[in-house]
Amino acid sequence: MSRKKDLLNELDEQFNNIQKKILTAKDNYLTAHQKDFEIAHEAWQRQKENLETATSKVTKEVEELRESGAKEAIIQLKKARAVAVLLRDSLSEASAIMKTQKEELTSAKPFDKKLVARAKALAAFEKEWEKKQKAAEKARLARNKKRRLKRRQEKEKKSSTAPE
Repeated sequence: MSRKKDLLNELDEQFNNIQKKILTAKDNYLTAHQKDFEIAHEAWQRQKENLETATSKVTKEVEELRESGAKEAIIQLKKARAVAVLLRDSLSEASAIMKTQKEELTSAKPFDKKLVARAKALAAFEKEWEKKQKAAEKARLARNKKRRLKRRQEKEKKSSTAPE
């Protein structure tokens, strides 16, 4: 009986360790993907703000130079267009990175659901295991009680049939 209890305790300990690892993995997995997405989103926001600021600044400068009609206006306009192209490229790159991170986060959510389902299944298994163990213990006690009762009846029968 002691070996069974030791084995049962060992299995119970392993089960609890596995459940803890699953829950920790779930928390870490979603948190990591959420952070990656937020970092990419912030980078995208900064790039977008830079583009808007640069575009408005260049637009003002170009309007000022257009009014003066100078040769500098043409040069500044070309520079402004080149800067705008570079900023749009970096913005689209940041947008692609953010989209990738968002997809990874989206794909992480079904994994999270699977982990939650596994944790529920493990909890259900543990409950079922407890029920089976209790039922087995009750059955064992009932068998022992029945044996004791049978022995007592046999002793009483022998003592009543024995000559006095």
